[in-house]
Amino acid sequence: MGVASFTVRPDVPMGHVTGTPFVCALAVARALGGRVSWPHDVVSAEGAPLAAVRGRAGYDEGGIYVTCEVAAADGRELDAVAVEAAARDAVGAWSADVAAGRAAAGPLAPVLGDYFDALLGMGEAVEVVRGGRVVARGTLAGVDVWGRATVRPEGGAPELEVAPEQAELRRA
Repeated sequence: MGVASFTVRPDVPMGHVTGTPFVCALAVARALGGRVSWPHDVVSAEGAPLAAVRGRAGYDEGGIYVTCEVAAADGRELDAVAVEAAARDAVGAWSADVAAGRAAAGPLAPVLGDYFDALLGMGEAVEVVRGGRVVARGTLAGVDVWGRATVRPEGGAPELEVAPEQAELRRA
């Protein structure tokens, strides 16, 4: 099967729910022996797509939930049970860290070091793509505790902070 779909209920403040797909992507990358491509795709060490992680948050009588979908790339097979278990475990650990106050700075604070280590392309050339067009080129300089990527544009222009909903990054 090439898709795993499941719902998690992270016990985090509503403003921190945006961290869930990042945490899931990190867990899936570990489970597949891959790396993370900002914001929440999973790739091989060479950058070949392995899976895409998407999350959709909501609120119902049970509280906050996030429906996560992990879709294997290029017709690959995916051990949906293992991927879901890894993601659930990671979200549970992250939720506990948030509850313990380790995310006061932002939702990714408890996992940012691990995310940074797993992130492919740090310090490398990237293109910032919005609406199918390249709007900037530069160097991936970092990711903050809210999941925004920092790109240092070519030519000395001011740094760009890019949220996942604003644009995507593509290795140049």
